[in-house]
Amino acid sequence: MEQIGFIGSYDKKDLLLNVGTVLTNLGKSVLIVDATSVQRMRYVVPNVSMNQSFTFVSEYSKIDVALGFMNLNGVAQYLRKNLNYDYILIDCDNPQTMNSFGITSMKKIFFVTSYEQYDMMKGAETLRYVQLPIEVIKVISTTNMVDAEDKLLNSKVANSNIKWSNKRIEFSDLDVDRKAILKNQFSRQISFKSFSKDYKQWLEYLINIITDNTVDAGRIIKKI
Repeated sequence: MEQIGFIGSYDKKDLLLNVGTVLTNLGKSVLIVDATSVQRMRYVVPNVSMNQSFTFVSEYSKIDVALGFMNLNGVAQYLRKNLNYDYILIDCDNPQTMNSFGITSMKKIFFVTSYEQYDMMKGAETLRYVQLPIEVIKVISTTNMVDAEDKLLNSKVANSNIKWSNKRIEFSDLDVDRKAILKNQFSRQISFKSFSKDYKQWLEYLINIITDNTVDAGRIIKKI
């Protein structure tokens, strides 16, 4: 079982569902945990009713999605079984769940943000609560990379326990990809056919980092 952390105030739900879909189509078992304050996953995952309890586990596209839990023990108790997943993807946007899910013990940690002020500043604020040294991989959603913005982000986590990885992922914030995300949400099916070549290449790179280049992610992305 490998725990992968995705930190930041940026909306990460669709990215995690896309990552999870590729992994399940590679034959891996996947649990996504929405440990954010806003619980966006509750509103896009089918079979989750507004009338259901705050803590809930649903299945979507062969992915188990956990909502409202404060730690993995709570998920295991709810399911009444050990969490023997190949990958657990944990979405955090606040210091409380970041620490209760044990961010410093996760195999890989990604900081997902745009260069909008709220996403960058709020996300960096959360990172500063990390209590032990960790290496973090930047995942940036942007149309124009500006050195000044990147330097500002770096300055906000200076003198913290964050060490930026040499690896870096830059998703272009393109209209075609936003439309593809909306299409998936409303059809309640995940397909990559409408995404840009750039998005699919970066998604493949992200999967390769998560899996240590042990799978053929590109082949699966082309098929879905």
